[in-house]
Amino acid sequence: MAKASQLTPAFELSLKNTIQEGLATVAKLNGTQPCLTCATSGGKVFIHSPHERGDLAVQQPSVEAQKNIKYLNINRTVTALSSGPLNPKSKNDILLVGTQTNLLAYDVEQNKDVFYREVPDGINSMTFGKVGTIEDQLAIVGGNCSIQGFDAEGNELFWTVTGDNVTALALIDIDEDQQNELLVGSEDYEIRIFQNEEVISETTETGKLLALSPLFGTRFGYALGNGTIGIYDRATRVWRFKSKHSVVCVEGHDLDSDGVPELISGWQNGKLEVRSDRNGEVIFRDVFSSAVSSILVADYRMDGRQEVIACAHSGDVRGYLPTDSETKVANSGSDATAAVSDETLKVLLQTKQDLQFQITKYEENIEKTKKGEEDKALISQSTKVQCHLRPNSGKGCVELVLRSTNNTVIKATIITAEFLFGSNESCMVYSADPTDTIVATFAPEKDVSTELHIQALVGFKMSNYYHVFELDYKLPKFSMYVPVKDFQKEPESSVRFRVNERVNRVAMWLNNSFNVGHKVDRQNLLDARFVSLRNGLLLAIHMTPENGGQLTIRVNNMEVAGEIIQDLCAFLTINELESVVDFPQEFEDFKKVLMKVDEYNAVRLKLTAEMADSSQLVKALVIKAEDARILNDMKLMKKMYSSLYDVNRELIGEYIKRANNHNELLSALKEVNAMIQKAARLRIGAAKTKVITECRNSIKSNNIHSLFKIIRLGHLN
Repeated sequence: MAKASQLTPAFELSLKNTIQEGLATVAKLNGTQPCLTCATSGGKVFIHSPHERGDLAVQQPSVEAQKNIKYLNINRTVTALSSGPLNPKSKNDILLVGTQTNLLAYDVEQNKDVFYREVPDGINSMTFGKVGTIEDQLAIVGGNCSIQGFDAEGNELFWTVTGDNVTALALIDIDEDQQNELLVGSEDYEIRIFQNEEVISETTETGKLLALSPLFGTRFGYALGNGTIGIYDRATRVWRFKSKHSVVCVEGHDLDSDGVPELISGWQNGKLEVRSDRNGEVIFRDVFSSAVSSILVADYRMDGRQEVIACAHSGDVRGYLPTDSETKVANSGSDATAAVSDETLKVLLQTKQDLQFQITKYEENIEKTKKGEEDKALISQSTKVQCHLRPNSGKGCVELVLRSTNNTVIKATIITAEFLFGSNESCMVYSADPTDTIVATFAPEKDVSTELHIQALVGFKMSNYYHVFELDYKLPKFSMYVPVKDFQKEPESSVRFRVNERVNRVAMWLNNSFNVGHKVDRQNLLDARFVSLRNGLLLAIHMTPENGGQLTIRVNNMEVAGEIIQDLCAFLTINELESVVDFPQEFEDFKKVLMKVDEYNAVRLKLTAEMADSSQLVKALVIKAEDARILNDMKLMKKMYSSLYDVNRELIGEYIKRANNHNELLSALKEVNAMIQKAARLRIGAAKTKVITECRNSIKSNNIHSLFKIIRLGHLN
């Protein structure tokens, strides 16, 4: 691998203000000159406007940089920050500030609010731009299982739900139809791609999503909470890299002037790395004295060239220009050739050594065979390693059984796979007394299909040398479900729908996803029953050829039913599906959640009114105390300040109550959005989108009866 080059900054700033992670943006707040806007501590936002006092120098002293900084007091913890030309009637970029409960659109140049919107679901992430068929520019915010888009007047033009708290948002034209799709990363390890309000792709990763960034075409970069970064092309992973350090942010830009953006990543330990889009090789790097908070791309010096702007937590800012293409061609020709030659030479030398070692061993074996000697390490060419899954109900897990042939033994095996081993991605099973069989156990936390890469050490029992056998095995998505003949009691919840497919095709899906050999009976009926090894959940799948194919899924868990329907439709390439659902227990629990939401909202309004009254009393007491001081009435002044102290203590108590009530309300709203998401996943295509839209309308109009009808039938009419 070629050695990474050191990045040389085009300019450096020391702003002497902390910059919060991911909370920075470059905006033309006056319509012409770019400004760096960052969230800092104490509920403040600072704006660095370098062009008001002259162009950026290569290195600007901290005193000079301080003169170009203005502050905005938000007085609340800033959770998301973005900017853009939200108002089509103004040339100025609008600053978008998200807090735990509100979205502020602020025109800095005019010093006025464009709109101030309450967002009960909270704001964890934000982006700006056009999405789907909506013509207006939107401020798109992600919160507790929900995503909302607001126009210049604060009207909600976009709303949908997702599986968990939203942690990352980005816009990209993933299907190249000249309309943006929405990339959404969430705490449930999923990367979802929304076309308008419908999910068109879901990809499971190995950690919580921290950041998403479009690169070029259909490629985008991502960062996870476990230190992983990488690139996807649509739903196909191109490469990934995992570090023991924590990644903070990623961005895409062409820094080596090859015409293709690289993936730039900022890390908690202060590293800034530029990696090739092709293989993830590090091309450039730099190091800050503190964590990298944000990476932006903008023409910050107004010289017609886009710079990469890296912001550190300490307030240090560096700008990097792409390598000059002419200089690169002139100077890097011999260096690049040398680097390629060195890399090629290393690969060839390693290949040569491997081949020489193999030839030597072959020659030794041939000589021993001629002399009639027996090499205990030499195994028959017909030796094979076979593997299969078997459930272990006693331990609540599945076992991968490896067995070798020709009287050989398996000393150890290494299994590499995602989603199976927690934060690790590999597992080694070692046998002190090896036999021809070795068993690896695992219990996936989620229903997910994954590829297992298996390496087994095979040889004879008394041998000191072992042969490495490599094989791949695909773990079925529902491997934690064991087939049973009958239930003592049928699950009371069900999903019913019609599929225009032969029963045999559904049986093929069953065998593929559940690791069973199910056969259709003579009456062309399918009746399969399973029990979960995780929690004993009962599952029944029944299909008859009536009406082209009537399928019923019985399980007391909406989420599991949704996973089964999504997997079935993907296997059968079904693009439209309506269903009728009935989950009595979950519906009853949902009613209680809705009642809680009403209670929490009523308490919130009451507490807000009481705090407003107390705030007015505080103002009156301060004025009276100050009047008493001027009149030299110390007794009255002490009395006023004593009353003020008591009112302030009451306000603090009321604030704590309000904060606790707000947290409970957020938790309840998350459950509401999660229920809508689960109901939507029981349908496919237009029916799925219709459920989300009509559920939202019912919640807005507080029509609970119609909400349950939509969840059950998928529509009102």
